[in-house]
Parts: sequence; C-alpha cells; structure tokens
Amino acid sequence: MKNHILLGKLLIDAFKVLRKAEKEIEESLTKIKFSENLEFTFKDLTFKESFKKNFFTLLIVSLLLESKVSKKNLVSYTKIVIYLRQIVTSTDNIIDNESKGLIFFKNLKNSIVSNSLIMLTCQNELTKECLELSKGKEETCRKIFDKIYLIALSESLRDKEQYINYPEYTYILEKIHSGIGGELLRISLEVPLDIEENEKLKEYAKGLYEIGMALQALDDFFDVEEDEESGKVNLLKSKLLYENDSESNIKEKYLKEVSQGAYNGFKIMEKNDFPINKKEAKRILKKLFELRGLKEYTSILD
Repeated sequence: MKNHILLGKLLIDAFKVLRKAEKEIEESLTKIKFSENLEFTFKDLTFKESFKKNFFTLLIVSLLLESKVSKKNLVSYTKIVIYLRQIVTSTDNIIDNESKGLIFFKNLKNSIVSNSLIMLTCQNELTKECLELSKGKEETCRKIFDKIYLIALSESLRDKEQYINYPEYTYILEKIHSGIGGELLRISLEVPLDIEENEKLKEYAKGLYEIGMALQALDDFFDVEEDEESGKVNLLKSKLLYENDSESNIKEKYLKEVSQGAYNGFKIMEKNDFPINKKEAKRILKKLFELRGLKEYTSILD
C-alpha cells in the first residue's frame, strides 16, 4: 500500500512537470510564423487522460524526479522527452501512413509532408534545448543523433526481403529489438545522463532499457500477422519457425519471457529506491496487455 501511495504521488508530481513543459513548448512553437496552423493534442489534458495517453512519458519524468536531477533542468529534460517522442511518432506515421502524435499541422493534408515538417520543427527545438542545457557543447546533441541513427538502423533491419533465411530469435533481439525497443525507451534519458553525474539515473536507464525490450516483444506478439503481411521480421514468428513445440505452448512461454523481462526492468528501479514493487508492475503490465488487445493472456502475469 505504501508503494502504491508513493508511486501515485510521484506520478502526479510528474504530471505537473509535464504540463509545465507542454505549456512552454506551446509558447515556444507559437512564435513560429506558421504557428496558427499548429494543433496540440496535449492541451488541457487531465491527469487521468494524460496517464492513459502518456504513461511512459510520466514514468520517465518520475524517474528524473526520483533520481534528483537538477531542478533548474527538469522542465528542459521533459521537453526533450516530448520532442523525441514526437520525432519517433512522426517517423512511424510516415512508415505506416498513420496520423498519431502530440503536434499536428491542421492545413497540411499530405501526411509525409506534414510529418516531415513536424520532425524538422521538433528537431530544431530539441537542438536548442540541448545546447542551452550543455552550455553550447555540441557533443550532447551528437550523442542524441548517434542514438537516433542506431534506432533507425535497427528499424531498417526489419525488412524481411534482405534475408535469405528468416532471422533467428537471438539476432532479432540483439540487432533489431535492442534499437527499436531498448534504446528507443532509454534515449529519453540520454541528455540528463550526459550532463549530470547521477548514479541512480544510470540504473534507471538500465531498467528502462529492459522494459523497452519487453514492450517491443509484446508488440511483436500483437503484430505478428501484420508484420508478416508488410514483410517485417517478427520475434514471435522466429520462435514459431525454429522452436519444436505447439503454437499455444510457444506463445504462452513467449509471453512469460516478455513479462519477466519487464519485471526485471522494474526490479532494477525498485532496487534503486523507485516506489514500485512486483504488484504495481503487474498492474501496469496487465493494463498494457489489455491496451494491446491481449486481455485473455493477463492470467500469465499472475
């Protein structure tokens, strides 16, 4: 019960920081000449709405709070998290021909053009924040770009047509999921990790990496048919191809491995004073399973 109360309070405090960062982003972007065509989906969200829509952003801000990063930098770090999230989402929108995210152009109907301009806008703002935080040190920005490239490289390795034989499980984990799963979640802490000497934050980053790997594996479970149709490599598909067992047993074992990976990530955080235990982690994972249409599999988490 104590952890539940402390975690709830921490997430509410994170929400307050997130709202401040969102307002500053809105103020900054409204200074752009074409700002009258911008639309912000994060505007006026309640805590409950933001929790559903932005859980992992709130979690990351909570990690920043709990690790006691510099208070004067906290809002800037949060803005960078938001910009990174939008850059990644806009890239996914172009790949998948979708229209998701936090920031939109109302008058640009071409999805590729709109998302490309949103990425450029967010990248420009992200660079300004990085340079201000690092007092003009370009190396901090370069580290972010290096990680973005690593994630992009991992994404490019998903195309099935480049392989003679379907990639094996370990290859997909190490070459693909490490980027589009682990690093994709961990990148949100790259700037504060570079600017501050913070041992607790380093441990939290390790936990985030494990959770990111688990989330990507969960997505592969949910998207196995869609990935097959679109010619993408899929972790579960590799299991089904190379393991000698029934499909139902493979799927059950796969989801147990996914949940254990996520628990390991949360355990790292718990060991470093973050107010979460296995019960709270289980509640979060069950919600993630439900959001991904896997409600019938939540019993595996018990």
